[in-house]
Amino acid sequence: MPMTAVSVRRRSDRWDLALLIVTGSILGVTVLYPTIRLVVESISDWQGPALLEGRRPASLWNTAVISLATVLTAGAVGTTLALLIHRYSFPGRRALAALAYLPFTLPPLVGVLSFWYLIGRDGLLPRLLERVFGLDRAFLDGPAAILLIHTYSFYVFFYAMVGAALQSLDYSQIEAARTLGASRARTLFKVTLPLLRSSLIGAALLTLMSSGASFSAPLFFGSDYPMLSVQIYNERSQHRDAIALNLTLVLCVVSMLGLILFRSTSQAAGTASKGVRVPIRSRARRMLGGFLAWSGTVVLLLPHMTILWFSFVDHRRWVTGIIPTTLTLDNYSSLLRDSRNLAPLLNSLWMSALAAIATLVVAAPSAYLVGRGRRGAGWVNWVVMLPWALPGTVVAMNLIVAFNDPWLPLYTTVWMLPLAYFIRNVPLLTRMVTAAVQAFDVSLIEAARTLGANRAHWLRRIVLPLLAPALIAGTAMVFATCLGEFVASILLYLPANIPIAVQINMQWRGSGVGSAFAYSVFLMAMVAITFLVSRRFAARLL
Repeated sequence: MPMTAVSVRRRSDRWDLALLIVTGSILGVTVLYPTIRLVVESISDWQGPALLEGRRPASLWNTAVISLATVLTAGAVGTTLALLIHRYSFPGRRALAALAYLPFTLPPLVGVLSFWYLIGRDGLLPRLLERVFGLDRAFLDGPAAILLIHTYSFYVFFYAMVGAALQSLDYSQIEAARTLGASRARTLFKVTLPLLRSSLIGAALLTLMSSGASFSAPLFFGSDYPMLSVQIYNERSQHRDAIALNLTLVLCVVSMLGLILFRSTSQAAGTASKGVRVPIRSRARRMLGGFLAWSGTVVLLLPHMTILWFSFVDHRRWVTGIIPTTLTLDNYSSLLRDSRNLAPLLNSLWMSALAAIATLVVAAPSAYLVGRGRRGAGWVNWVVMLPWALPGTVVAMNLIVAFNDPWLPLYTTVWMLPLAYFIRNVPLLTRMVTAAVQAFDVSLIEAARTLGANRAHWLRRIVLPLLAPALIAGTAMVFATCLGEFVASILLYLPANIPIAVQINMQWRGSGVGSAFAYSVFLMAMVAITFLVSRRFAARLL
């Protein structure tokens, strides 16, 4: 018996309500409750005068300074790179464009480790400058090193967002300005950059939040330059829980302000077709462009190559020389000889896989509710996006406070880390799937219903095949992100589930420097493979 439009609508409403109850309950327990609990406990035990003592005020000031400086430097590098690659044709452009996303494949801790041996106290460049030019203490430390690492890590936000905007930019306005006699510089600042304003603001706020939440770079290079994320970890490690909660609340408020600004920024759509790249005709400029392109390629590859090279170095014999020359396979063989050494790899794999599956289970219905504007979509969207504004340190502290009760005794279990990974990545996957849901042609479902197909049939035959690329690509990206997660891991891990990032840190700070690099290569390879898989499926979203 065919169903009437009213009965179909009622069944759809019941389906939407069921999805809202399930997703709302999960998000309420895992995201909203821990956040509210932390805010309440932090305010009830506020240590105002203590926050003005020692390194605590400096950590807040330093975090603000580094975050703003990172926006400027990463914005300059990323925007310039996007303009050059998407607007001009020059030798080496293809290689540079292909490698411009490389920082995404470098887990935070591994990237910082590579920079430590490039520019840090034991780095190649300081040794070279000291030996050749007699420069003492030529290494970078403190704010300079942190800013350099942040610039390398976060310029990709600007490159990706500005590059996407350039694909639909109205080039007729730029050409008109040039025709009317405006110089290249005047055209850039008066026409091009204003057209890119929405993308620049969005990338700037993402960079601002990511820089403020950074942990690995301040941990390695900020011994004399405290920042909030590391200060919270130090307070927690020294059992000053009230101070740690107060600082966490401060960082949470700052990050929430960034999220509010980000969500209030509207994206302007382009009004013209894709522009044609302008070839550089001057031989001197082409040579300069090629030189800069290949130099940029080397710089992008340098951290990855450093990790790979140092994984074969016998670090016990590299003491005074500029460049390590004694190579060995012991760094890898020592890991493979004892199955216990593979435990961190296996821990990261199963926890990342579990977190990715859980994220998919929650993000898919959330994306449906938000993308189709169903009942409760606004509330679901707000709660889902909340972890985007919460740094890893804040997420970890939320979970410690919320699940350290007799009725929720998860704090001393191995499930805390997968839960933290899930919370941190729900916004990422939800956003990716929401974009696919919004582009979905609902008339296909209506046609299937008209022809008598039931819900199970059109879900299996129509919806899933069309949304599969977004679901698979997003889940792969979540899995890759979880593999290299370090900020929340260092606060929540147990001896039974040490992840690979924490193991790298422990090996490096102990006597296993070579093993730390071998672990880093394994981690880098796993992240790169999953990233390539995600890129492959993301390319099929159109």
